[in-house]
Amino acid sequence: MRFHVLHSPLGTLLAYHLRQTLPSKHAVSLIYKDGVQTPTTHSNVVRLEHSGVIMSVRNIDFEPLNPNYRPPYDKFTKATAADTQTPDHDSTPIESLIVTTSPASTTTILDLLTHRLSPQSTIVLMQPGLGVYEKLVTKLFPNPTRRPHFIIASPRHDAFLKEANHVVHDLSGSIDFSIVPDPRGRDFEAVLRSRDTPALHRGLQLTDIANKHNDTKFGEYASLRNTVAVLSRLDALNVSWLPMEEGEVVLRRDLVVRAVTDALAVALGLPNGALLSTPSSRKLAESLIVEINGAFRAQWETEIRSQLPPDQGSRRMKMPPLPTGLGRRALMGELVRHLLVAKGREAPMLIDIETGVSTQRRYGLGYLHAIGRAYGFSMPTTFTLLQTIVARESLAKTKHTAHVKS
Repeated sequence: MRFHVLHSPLGTLLAYHLRQTLPSKHAVSLIYKDGVQTPTTHSNVVRLEHSGVIMSVRNIDFEPLNPNYRPPYDKFTKATAADTQTPDHDSTPIESLIVTTSPASTTTILDLLTHRLSPQSTIVLMQPGLGVYEKLVTKLFPNPTRRPHFIIASPRHDAFLKEANHVVHDLSGSIDFSIVPDPRGRDFEAVLRSRDTPALHRGLQLTDIANKHNDTKFGEYASLRNTVAVLSRLDALNVSWLPMEEGEVVLRRDLVVRAVTDALAVALGLPNGALLSTPSSRKLAESLIVEINGAFRAQWETEIRSQLPPDQGSRRMKMPPLPTGLGRRALMGELVRHLLVAKGREAPMLIDIETGVSTQRRYGLGYLHAIGRAYGFSMPTTFTLLQTIVARESLAKTKHTAHVKS
């Protein structure tokens, strides 16, 4: 089986660990965008630098996202486009694709790859932010019977590229992932509801995805099973497979932490470690979390009422509490923990603004504000900070454009 990974710092880190973990009979490919200078050496080496130590793996293939693109000059081999022959990958089916690019670019990139994807393919959305899956199934995969399998993951590792094939892993964390429920009806978490399995032994298992021995539809789910299996074996990246209900809480919690960190950083212009250094900045963070928690609760209660019989949905009733991980105290605690771990760093959105790059606000604070708006919950602090981000982004782009022209 071949695993494809979209080229980025996190993607290169994942490709390295995939190649180290997988037997040689399985292949790993990095798909790079136009303009990326890519290695064309016979061994196709990828280097990982961590704590000053450089390690390398061989036999990772490099494929262009656009098969018609040819780099004018390859600094790794001193070769020109005329000297380099790139294999034609454009018609090769993709079995498993790990997406690590920015949320804003995901739909455009996958649109270029849809002819290589099928209902038997698996797509792993391993990126910060939420709302990408909903956009993809609306725009690219509206037919559930023709839709690839999806895994949604929340990565907490930071890395950057020194070269296209040299990644520096500068902040170790973890990765949690969950499988999106099957629109074709297969229950990937059947063991959790099995009365035949003792409660203490009800852990997620690959046989609920596909069973090699007695599954007439094994081929339809083989790539999903294999992708989950290999992700679960990436011990160096601290990867965990969670039930979707638990995974949704983790994904939302991580989104809140990133969104609040970004908002505070843009508003205050400070590194992570100083964002809660004053009573007023801490109060601002608490106000954001109170509003976000309220939006989650409004959504939670609406969804619960929608599942009740018509004669009960309109009655006043005591609602079950939100999952503990989305409570105010839990969210604030996770924010504080994150800022301590990353105290010497700047928030990604602040870096984007300072360098004139478009921010991912629609998939962070914008996504959270949209939840409040959809369920009729007012979020004035969130709205104000969102407008601050928009204003600073616009001003930075204007300044950056003027600097380039001069």
